[in-house]
Amino acid sequence: MGGEQAAILLVGVVHVFAVCVLLWMLVKAGDGAPGYGFWFGHDSRDEPDPPPQPVAPGGAALPLPVAEQSRVRLREPGRLADARPRPARRPAHEPRPVRTPDRG
Repeated sequence: MGGEQAAILLVGVVHVFAVCVLLWMLVKAGDGAPGYGFWFGHDSRDEPDPPPQPVAPGGAALPLPVAEQSRVRLREPGRLADARPRPARRPAHEPRPVRTPDRG
């Protein structure tokens, strides 16, 4: 048996095994089958999800213990660039002396 035939046979065996497992799962489930909600999310047979719990005003534990206040307040009018000073510029370098050839 060649390599190509062995590969095709292996793929076929894996597919047949997978179909057998799926059929066995369907037969075994019977009336207690999970329904479409098990695979695709909400199912009409499932009970509806409970409503989310309301959040306390300001959040449950806000501000966080490790939170730091921002250096810039973004709600004030004006430009963001004006909120912080510009960094200092580097000093200008003095020009290097031009080398002159030795005359002598």
